[in-house]
Amino acid sequence: MKYTKEQIIAKAKLVMENHLEKYYTEKCIDEDIKYIGKEVIEYGKYKGKKDSLWLVAINSLFDNHNFLHISDETGEPIYYQNFNSYIFDVEKDKDGKYFMKEVEY
Repeated sequence: MKYTKEQIIAKAKLVMENHLEKYYTEKCIDEDIKYIGKEVIEYGKYKGKKDSLWLVAINSLFDNHNFLHISDETGEPIYYQNFNSYIFDVEKDKDGKYFMKEVEY
């Protein structure tokens, strides 16, 4: 592992704060995160690439969870999956702020 659990939680908080802006609270992040190890990425712009991943559960509506996948190689988010199985690539704008873009199938 290149990153610690604390570093990944900090990155997840930043991504969600950027994405949700005024609706973000510390309660959004479920701190029981999982290190997955080397896996083939199934969705988004990195589909088919092998990477070590962290899986961060994001608390959502009605006790559902969304999932933010973060690379252990780069410390950057790979993709976001909501509880309805919609997939979003996580991108950075020119100011370094994270945003999500729905993946086209």
